[in-house]
Amino acid sequence: MTSVFFSDSIEIILIFFKGGVTLTEKTYSIQQIADLTGLSKQLIRKWEDRYQIIQPKRLANGYRVYTDTELQTLTAVSELTNSGLTVSQAIERYTKEQAHHEQDHATSIRQAMIRAGTVGDEQQLLHLLEHAHHKFGVEKLLEQIIVPFLREVGQLWCEHAWGEYQEAISSQTVRDFLAHIRRHYFIQADAPLVLGSCLPGERHEIPMQILLIQCMLRGYQTLMLGPSPAPTAIQSTIALKKPKLVLLTGTTDIAFTDHTQSVHMLDKLAQVHQDITFYIGGAGSEKYYEQFDLQALKLSRTIDDIFSA
Repeated sequence: MTSVFFSDSIEIILIFFKGGVTLTEKTYSIQQIADLTGLSKQLIRKWEDRYQIIQPKRLANGYRVYTDTELQTLTAVSELTNSGLTVSQAIERYTKEQAHHEQDHATSIRQAMIRAGTVGDEQQLLHLLEHAHHKFGVEKLLEQIIVPFLREVGQLWCEHAWGEYQEAISSQTVRDFLAHIRRHYFIQADAPLVLGSCLPGERHEIPMQILLIQCMLRGYQTLMLGPSPAPTAIQSTIALKKPKLVLLTGTTDIAFTDHTQSVHMLDKLAQVHQDITFYIGGAGSEKYYEQFDLQALKLSRTIDDIFSA
């Protein structure tokens, strides 16, 4: 993030680089927020500390800076309290209203993405993803846009409502966008590394991209090997990069029906590297896990299985 700061001036401009697009977001000092909302600076800080209704960023000098989002929140809560509600009641009502509005907005974006995918409009899909990323942030982008959209794509494919090119363009655009987010997200250079890879034969890499972004949000560096790597490629990458965690996904059955020897080789690799934790996940992995009697590859159904262990 690059910041341009004009001391005691009307505005602070923060320049963010997201999705390859430079976005300029107006921000305000606490005095400006007080002037615009009619709230005292002391009350703004009190609402922030006691109710956590806003989360202003801080500059290197410790000063708070507020965005239009915080301005909107404080204005709305102030109006609700002026109508007779307590602060707690006002926050509860505003939060519910915002959640409903957010859900409606997410639905409209997904519907627009389906329309774009139907006609194979890659640029419109990308535009909608960038808008959603800016609007919701990374975590909600995954929860409210990406995952539900991919489910809808899968349903359209299964019902033969979409052809191969529609599914391919939509999935590839999402995959590339997720990879871009992951590669451009700032992570501390000394953060532990998570190595992610599809199992041999597995070509569905979007689930791993999503999983690695979830790791990234928890402060990990991430590295993605891609679809259907050879076990030797995974082995050599581990030797070179020395990750803390290795995550392997098998969305389909193919790794367990056509590459059984490779799966067992990876289990033996995990036994050798006892200082590294190996996880295996995905629908195919869950289906065959007990049958394969894997010794060192731990089954993971959710991200919580990995980080609550």
